Amino acid sequence: MNKLRFIFLWALLLSTAPMLAQGQYDNTLYITDTLAVVNSEFTLSVKMRNSVEAEGFAFDLILPMGMEVVTDADGNPAATLSEERTTARRTDTFGAAILTAYLYSAVRVIASSSNGSAIPPGDGEVCRVTIRIPAGMTVGRYHLTMRNISISDTDARSHDVTQMTSTIEVQDYRLGDANGDGQVTVADLVAIAHHLLGHTPVVFTFKGADANRDEVVDVADYVAVAHFLGEDPAQSQGES
Repeated sequence: MNKLRFIFLWALLLSTAPMLAQGQYDNTLYITDTLAVVNSEFTLSVKMRNSVEAEGFAFDLILPMGMEVVTDADGNPAATLSEERTTARRTDTFGAAILTAYLYSAVRVIASSSNGSAIPPGDGEVCRVTIRIPAGMTVGRYHLTMRNISISDTDARSHDVTQMTSTIEVQDYRLGDANGDGQVTVADLVAIAHHLLGHTPVVFTFKGADANRDEVVDVADYVAVAHFLGEDPAQSQGES
């Protein structure tokens, strides 16, 4: 009974805490609104917007009911520092300690400099957390919640934000997956090309083929998928 009461009170606290929009605060961490597919793993991009020189950051990530943080063979959450803004690859001065969830779908991330190296002011990715969308997840929009956000500057001052929220839209198809096989490959380019030529394949999936989500499958979707695959759209069209 005590455990159930604790879970209820904790959930109530989360539901009544202020929902802060992504653009309201400086010196914070956030996750942009994103898309994911049922029965798949998805890597969330955690970004930091800071006006101070940052030597460390921390946050708790709380996932919607049913979603899970992916773990490695040792049971450690799959989270890594990004090379976009940290010095992780060049000097290894930033490290992350990923704690196990204090409830069923949460993870704490802590990163700091070991020698005074700082992240300059800016806005961009600082780390990634991989999550799993289970097969039974209902299609729809869910809240991603980041709490206890803290950035430490070079003067050891802490810049804190209580909570930030974003949405993750769970779909039963993958954008660009025109043939419905769960992947985005050159076969999807072929499927879209055939559709545009009036010979729509039997396996054609309209939702997946509509890569730019404008409710029309046209050459713009072909180009979008080609860019995703790293193809040269002009060359690909010429070969077709």
